[in-house]
Amino acid sequence: MNQAALIPCDILKQPSDEKYEESIRQFQGCPTVAITPKGKIFAGWYSGGTCEPHMENYNLLIYSDDSGKSWSKPILIIPSSKEKLIHALDIQLWTDPSGAFHVFWVQNNVTPPSEEMVPHGENQPAIQVDGYNFCDFEHSEWEIICRNPDEADMIFSEPRRLDKGFLRCKPLILKNGNQINFNYDQMSSRYGYSMSEDGGKTFSRYYGSEKIKTFFDEAMAYETNDGTIRMLARTSVGELAESSSDDGGKTWSPTMLSGIDSPDTRFFISRTPTGRVLLINNDDRNSRTNMTVYLSEDDGVTWKYKRLIDSRESLSYPDADFYNGKIYMIYDRERCGAKEILFLQFCEDDIISGTNVLEPILISKPRMKTVGECHA
Repeated sequence: MNQAALIPCDILKQPSDEKYEESIRQFQGCPTVAITPKGKIFAGWYSGGTCEPHMENYNLLIYSDDSGKSWSKPILIIPSSKEKLIHALDIQLWTDPSGAFHVFWVQNNVTPPSEEMVPHGENQPAIQVDGYNFCDFEHSEWEIICRNPDEADMIFSEPRRLDKGFLRCKPLILKNGNQINFNYDQMSSRYGYSMSEDGGKTFSRYYGSEKIKTFFDEAMAYETNDGTIRMLARTSVGELAESSSDDGGKTWSPTMLSGIDSPDTRFFISRTPTGRVLLINNDDRNSRTNMTVYLSEDDGVTWKYKRLIDSRESLSYPDADFYNGKIYMIYDRERCGAKEILFLQFCEDDIISGTNVLEPILISKPRMKTVGECHA
């Protein structure tokens, strides 16, 4: 029963079920953040069950309308479905240039233990958790859109499937108006992405250069001042990979190591409203420690400014957005241990001058007993 590409998981609005309460969560992580045109902050992440993957996993969405001082309870839950045998995972948030608010998430198929567990690729291990087989890496990317996100009565579109793949970053809008979603394909040896030339109405699938070893590409990109698209990607060799396109994403240069140290985890990169390039990354080749913010004034050739945000262990999956001269950042710590979702807002000058105290705040921390560490 392969329905992950055909049927969306339920969208639960203002859920009242106690199983979604923060206090009982035993796992949470992989957060994302987006800001609306009037400054409403949305945050989302992946929770439920005891680990990832798990058939109790769900995506959640909360918001703050007071600049992050207080946060709502979940206003949306997108749960996995045991009945449909669909696993829901990895929410991603984005406010597009028109001000519309997008909620993306990933679905894949699972099988019950009565069926043989066969991995779909020699480099992708099949996993069995609590009687369900997670052996499908043909992920499907779904989205819903809200065009009035600053209003109290938010109206979301019906779910639609965008394409195959796994989107773990905000889409990139090029200078020519085209949109690139770096929804990667775990089954391919090349970096995969989708492109729209009609404002996100339709997408075409493309593949770039050969990957450097990784299970999770999680590529991100920005457009340089001369129109080149520079893509960086996660690897398992201690550095980010990179490839570039000078024809709007149709063809790509051979993949090479970027010289940017990074453990095998997600990073964040984007051009800021001032024109600088922002990189948020674990400043370590082997460990998810030292969450660090970098700023470049030369299109990412060098990183003149650098500031350590958090030096603890098990820090991962930074995401960020921009509003009114500030950078809003979110990341996780110890998904199955401390289970912390951390939030921080700062200005570019805080990174350049290094003077103001930057203190991340907890926006979620369940009080359950820890069950050990887990991460992708």
